[in-house]
Amino acid sequence: MQTTSQKKLWSRDFVLLSGSSLLLWASFYCLVPTLPLFAVERLQCSESQVGLISGAMTITAIVARLLAGYALDRWGRRWIHIVSLVAFCAVMLSHNLVRSMLMLLVIRLLVGIPFGVSTTASITVAADLVPAARRGEGMGHFGLAQTVAVAVAPVLALWLLGDGQFTRVFTAAGWIALGAALLACLVRHPRVPDPDTSFSLRSIVEKRVLWLSLTMLFIRLGVGSVVAFITLYAAQLRIPNAGLFFSLYAAGVVVSRSTSGRFFDRRGPGLVVGLAVGSLFVSYVVLALWQTGRGFLCAAFVMGLAIGAIQPSLEAMVVNMVPAARRGAANATLFSAVDIGMGLGPSLLGVVAQVAGGYATMYLVAGGILLIPALLFFGVVMPKYGVEV
Repeated sequence: MQTTSQKKLWSRDFVLLSGSSLLLWASFYCLVPTLPLFAVERLQCSESQVGLISGAMTITAIVARLLAGYALDRWGRRWIHIVSLVAFCAVMLSHNLVRSMLMLLVIRLLVGIPFGVSTTASITVAADLVPAARRGEGMGHFGLAQTVAVAVAPVLALWLLGDGQFTRVFTAAGWIALGAALLACLVRHPRVPDPDTSFSLRSIVEKRVLWLSLTMLFIRLGVGSVVAFITLYAAQLRIPNAGLFFSLYAAGVVVSRSTSGRFFDRRGPGLVVGLAVGSLFVSYVVLALWQTGRGFLCAAFVMGLAIGAIQPSLEAMVVNMVPAARRGAANATLFSAVDIGMGLGPSLLGVVAQVAGGYATMYLVAGGILLIPALLFFGVVMPKYGVEV
C-alpha cells in the first residue's frame, strides 16, 4: 500500500484513482452545457429558474459532504467511495424520467448527495496517496482529471445532443459514472479510520480551514455563474460552438497546473494565488466587454489559467493545515464552500442578469466580488497559515 511517506507520485493506485475521478467529472460535466438547454427548451424555464436548477444540488451536496467527511475519518475511505459512485450513476440515469421543472428540481437535489460524498472521498484518498513533500504538485496533477473532463465532456455531450436528443446525453452520463465506480473498486484505499472520533459539529466541520474555505466560496460565486449561463451567453452573442469555451478553459487549466504546483511546493501559496485571482478578474472583464468569438475564447483560457492555480493551491493548503485523521472533515469543509459558491452564484447572479441588463453586467459584478476573497486570503488566511502548519 502506498503511503504519503514514499516519494513516488504516480503509483498504481494514484493512476486508477485519477481515472475514476476523470470519469466522475466527465459524467457531471456532460450535463453542465446541456441541462440549461433542457430546462429552457423542454420545460420552458426562465433565466432565474435555470439558476435555481443549476444550484439546487448545492443544498444536499453540502450536507452530504460534511457527513461524508466525518464518515471517511471515522470508518475509512473504500466503501463510502465506491457506494457513492454507484448511487451517482443511478441518479444521473434518472434524468431520463424528468417531465416537469419540479421533477428536475427533485432530481438535482438527489444528485447532490452521491456527488458530494464521492468527490469528497476521491480528493481525500488522493491526499492520502500523495507524498507530503510533493503535495502541491500531486494535487495539481490529480486535478487534471477534472480538467480533461471539462475539455472533453461538454463537447461530447453537445455532440450527443444533436438536434435535441437529451435522452442520449443523460444515458451516457450514467454509464460514464458506472465506469468511475468500477475503477474505484480497483484502488487499494489507504486505511486511516479513527474509531475514537465521535459525531459532533466539531467532528464534521474543520474550524482550522474555515477562513480558507470562505475564500474559496467567494471565488466560486463567479465561476458558478459562468458554468451555468455560458451556453446561453454564447447564443446571445451568436457564437456557434459554446463547447469550445470549455476546451479553451481546460487548456488554460492544464498549462497552469503543470507549473503552479511545483512553484507552490518551493515558494508557498502567496504569489501563486495572488496572480491567479488577478487573472480571474481579467477573464471576467474580457468576457463582459470583448463580445466576439476571440474575446469569448480568450476569457476561457485566462479563466482556466486562474482556476488551475487557485484550486490545487487551496486544496494543498487545507491538507497541510490538518493531521491525516482530519483530512476527510477538512476536505468536506473546503468543498462545501465550493458547492455553496457554485450554487449561490447562478441563483444570485442570475437575478443580476435578469434585472441589471444581461450576462455582461453579471460578469462585471462577478469580477467586483473577487475583492472579497483577495482581502480574506491575504488579510486573514496567509498570516495564520505558517503558524498553523
